Amino acid sequence: MLLETSSKLNRVRTSLEIASLVTIGSPRSEGEDHSHIERLVEAEWPLPPILVHRPTMRVIDGFHRTFAARLKGFTHIDAYLVDGSEELAFIVGVRENTTHGLPLSLSDRRSAAERIMRTHPHWSDRSIATTAGLSAKTVASIRSRFDVDSRASHRLGSDGRLRPVDTKSARRTAAELILARPDASLRTIAQEVGLSPSTIRDVRTRLKRGEDPLLHSGEGKNSGSPSDSDGKLPEPPERLTPAPAPEKPADLSALLALLSRDPALRMSASGRDLLRWLHQRAVRNSDIEKIADAILPHTREQIIEFAYQCAVNWSNIARNLENRSGAAQHN
Repeated sequence: MLLETSSKLNRVRTSLEIASLVTIGSPRSEGEDHSHIERLVEAEWPLPPILVHRPTMRVIDGFHRTFAARLKGFTHIDAYLVDGSEELAFIVGVRENTTHGLPLSLSDRRSAAERIMRTHPHWSDRSIATTAGLSAKTVASIRSRFDVDSRASHRLGSDGRLRPVDTKSARRTAAELILARPDASLRTIAQEVGLSPSTIRDVRTRLKRGEDPLLHSGEGKNSGSPSDSDGKLPEPPERLTPAPAPEKPADLSALLALLSRDPALRMSASGRDLLRWLHQRAVRNSDIEKIADAILPHTREQIIEFAYQCAVNWSNIARNLENRSGAAQHN
């Protein structure tokens, strides 16, 4: 799969003459950031190697490091050479620029997503979103606006699996298979219809309750799990307007203390692991201002999106547990 190839691309380390490098074609529409280059000049060298597309000698990742090296009077720079098409080189460049260093602007990430969508229309919204550093909801909006690959029945997910665009039809087929073959495993049916096992579990649970196995408008956010790639989970909104007034911070100390005193948790290895996990990941009142004060201005946008993504995942953990509790009561 191309997405997997881009993240595990064979890289050959070498030293390249700076004069031989092509420094055009960056996904940054506004060009280089001179203040960032100055910070790199003053940094402790050597810096991490840049990434160069061998067939064209174009810098894929490391434009600012290349300019800084020139200012320092260097004639050569450490680099990784990668092969592949120019389309793949662009995808790798975007992926690298959204995972470290000076992040791409929101408009540049949107433009990158549109270009990837046009060259790889069979990729799922979530796969493109992961590469471009956007939410799947934003990518879906871009896809609908440009009507890219509107006739495709399946899209390729970041895990290499083809999944149906029309999930209602797939859920209906899954329901028929569950009724016809009640002993079939969730994974077997999931593979046959192209949905995730957690979605098949939700369909089976609905059937047991005598409910409609299909998701209806606005209902997708109440089922499934954070790992579903069927496009039904809520996505954090782009913060194009001021965020609403925050709710009063929750005090988790009492809940954590109560759980920590539970003998069933304290006296088992899995329970102790869970308690450690919860303590490590709990965001306490004192953490809110501490985290906000530690964030650098150029990372604020990514931290906001990260916080909303975490909120989505925790919300789905709660819903998943509620669904299991409801299913247990009906069994």
